[in-house]
Amino acid sequence: MKIAVAAILQESNNFSPVPTTYDDFNPVFGPAVLARHSGKLTEMGGFLDILSATPSIETAPVCAAWAITANRLRRTDFARLKNDFAHHLSEANPDALLLAMHGAQTAVAEDDVEGSILTIARKILGPRKPIFLTLDLHANLTQRMVTLADAIVGYHTYPHIDMFETGQKAARLLLRTLSGELRPSIAYRKLPLIIPPENSQTHRGPMHALITAAQAVEASGLAEAISIFPVQPWLDIAEMGCSVVAVTNNRPKSAQRYADTLARRLWRGKNDFEITLTPVPEAIAAALSLPTGPTILAESSDSTGSGSPGDSTGVLKHLLNAPLSGPAAIFLVDPATVAAAFEAGVGATITRKIGASFDKKHSKPVRVSAYVKLLSDGSWTARARGYNTGITTSMGRAAVLVSGHVHILVAERSAMTVDPELFRSHGIDPVYCQIVVVKSPNGFRAAYEPLAAAIFVVDTPGVSSANLRQLPFKKVSRPLYPLDPDTPTPEGL
Repeated sequence: MKIAVAAILQESNNFSPVPTTYDDFNPVFGPAVLARHSGKLTEMGGFLDILSATPSIETAPVCAAWAITANRLRRTDFARLKNDFAHHLSEANPDALLLAMHGAQTAVAEDDVEGSILTIARKILGPRKPIFLTLDLHANLTQRMVTLADAIVGYHTYPHIDMFETGQKAARLLLRTLSGELRPSIAYRKLPLIIPPENSQTHRGPMHALITAAQAVEASGLAEAISIFPVQPWLDIAEMGCSVVAVTNNRPKSAQRYADTLARRLWRGKNDFEITLTPVPEAIAAALSLPTGPTILAESSDSTGSGSPGDSTGVLKHLLNAPLSGPAAIFLVDPATVAAAFEAGVGATITRKIGASFDKKHSKPVRVSAYVKLLSDGSWTARARGYNTGITTSMGRAAVLVSGHVHILVAERSAMTVDPELFRSHGIDPVYCQIVVVKSPNGFRAAYEPLAAAIFVVDTPGVSSANLRQLPFKKVSRPLYPLDPDTPTPEGL
């Protein structure tokens, strides 16, 4: 029995000024997939862990591709990615497919990349060979995805620290299906609802209660997998909204009942997800009043994991003028400033305007005189449990600039900021900082909450803002809560 494994992962933000290219995915194919993911805490790593322990199974690695969040994948690059996937899947000629995707990816002229990839896979495998799909908790479910996949398994954690376990879970379910023990029935319920991610962590609060309820049904054996998807809210597409998916063992009516029940709870508790943002000067003043650090300022409106370019100066401009008594660390994407730092060299002082390299609407460059402390190739390996643990990130060339107490890690390309290793790999230890700025709404909490003296989600403008009503939606189906406060309760709930 041969099982193909593939991963094509990206979350889109349709308000981002940065498009996605084929090279952003850094795709590998065939045996290189095993080299990249074996033993790693990713969904693909979870697939491989279970399959490699099953002697009767031959694993066929198809592809592994991941790109940081940005706007739509360019048309020709999407065609190339689809063709590569189709070619290697056809060559594998498998009996089944384990496929890891985000669930909220778009391309030029394609609002449902996952559905498009599944269409290709279904055409190659035919109607009877099972396809099991794993998705990020912030996936946007479409009817096409539910129709084409035999089972859908989503993360149960946010911050996402169960990627590996989600892959293992899907692989186990697939093996049971191939043995005849499981006949998956899948059902879902879509809601006209989007929610900001800042208050949807799963270890406490309103999402914790929902996930706990889903896990209780799974533990009872009445359902094989229940996934709650509080969709990331920066997609401007027609088929948009939160959803719940249930998979049972040949019990379609029960699957629909479980999906409806949890969707009803999510809808009724939608106001519990509202978030209060803190003005930046107020957050910095609070940090300066604390005897120890670090204080974490989460600039979610410029979240690199949510599709923002990571170039905002909304916090930086205040840090540069603050009466700091200890180090402050912040990440910034600015290719021109990196080039200037390399030209000047370590030990030099450069004076230039930095920031707002891509998103010129929501912030302005700030003038900085800074000492070039460090230059690097921008490669570092994620260590914290969560996003791509064990995988090496390349963010192009990078430099550490020091202005007073402010340490600015500047890179040519975007990177996730949820792992302290981003800073540590460049000589900045967040533990000893007075203030650390993370460009993330929630994912940072897994690694930073144990370190933090205090955490503030700050109020700055940007393309991943929690102020959803201020975003320029054009294509979403209306009414949609909270854009339309009087959105009626969906029929049947």
